[in-house]
Amino acid sequence: MSEADRELTRLIGDLVGAIDELQSELEPSRGPLRPPTPRELARFTSEVTIPAIVLALETNVRALRLVQRALRLADGRETDRSGSATRERATALGRATVDRLDDALTDLQDALEGRPPDDDARELLDRAQDLQADIKTELDRDSTTATDHSDDASGTDSADTPTRVEVDVDAELDALKDDLDDSVRDGTDDSE
Repeated sequence: MSEADRELTRLIGDLVGAIDELQSELEPSRGPLRPPTPRELARFTSEVTIPAIVLALETNVRALRLVQRALRLADGRETDRSGSATRERATALGRATVDRLDDALTDLQDALEGRPPDDDARELLDRAQDLQADIKTELDRDSTTATDHSDDASGTDSADTPTRVEVDVDAELDALKDDLDDSVRDGTDDSE
């Protein structure tokens, strides 16, 4: 073995020793990890997992209804409202959905008592929060673009008239349901 190989072996040994020391300092001094009890698992499922799944499903249903309405608008089947008003309502509804998702993520984070100890859970939570921030930014950008276009068409300056659209999510969902019920009752099928 050459002098360089011996030196490399010694350095690798020193590195392994330093990593072992760091690992022993960073690991908590508590006992071995135990799997959760069935009661703890049931409580976590009942308080966190099921509400999170329900919220995700509700969000998907609302998003699909918005897509359905947008497709109707694109086909010219709904012309009773102006395009900018519909766009503002859709943006406001999207914002309300994102705000509810943000609240759910905050509740999930609180349920896990701050930062989860599991790296996978921490990465998943960080990714979800990043996605939520990206969606909020995109909605704000779309809202600004829509406001600029509507102001250009009316000849007003967007800086003079700040607009905030309040949306009643439940009323919007009821209106969409009524529209769907009316089309089924009239014998028209929007899915064709």
